Amino acid sequence: MTYDDIKRCAELSVRRGCGFALMAIVTAMVGFSAEPWIAIRSGAVFVLIAAAVLFWKGWTARTRNYRHTEVWLMIEDAPALPRERLQTMIGGALADVYFHHARVAAYMAIAMCIIGLAVGSPW
Repeated sequence: MTYDDIKRCAELSVRRGCGFALMAIVTAMVGFSAEPWIAIRSGAVFVLIAAAVLFWKGWTARTRNYRHTEVWLMIEDAPALPRERLQTMIGGALADVYFHHARVAAYMAIAMCIIGLAVGSPW
């Protein structure tokens, strides 16, 4: 098991969670679809909240016990490394992936805010 394999497992784990969050956000936006400007702005707020959660998860990923992560469960053949090294590898991979996805979510939220301002309210 190499670091690239661990990072691939971390990406799969984080993307799965982001996919469920995106499904919830899109469902809420569809619920507001009668007023498109409300739907876009609420979606922007929800995506911004998701970005903040991803940033927080990335901030704490290096110190969270690696054996309590989904990545550890996804690794089929655990490498024979000391616990400190595994903590560094898995925590570092998770932190990198969380920060990357937080950055992408923040860019999406900014784009949605701009679109929401362009659409404008009917008042």
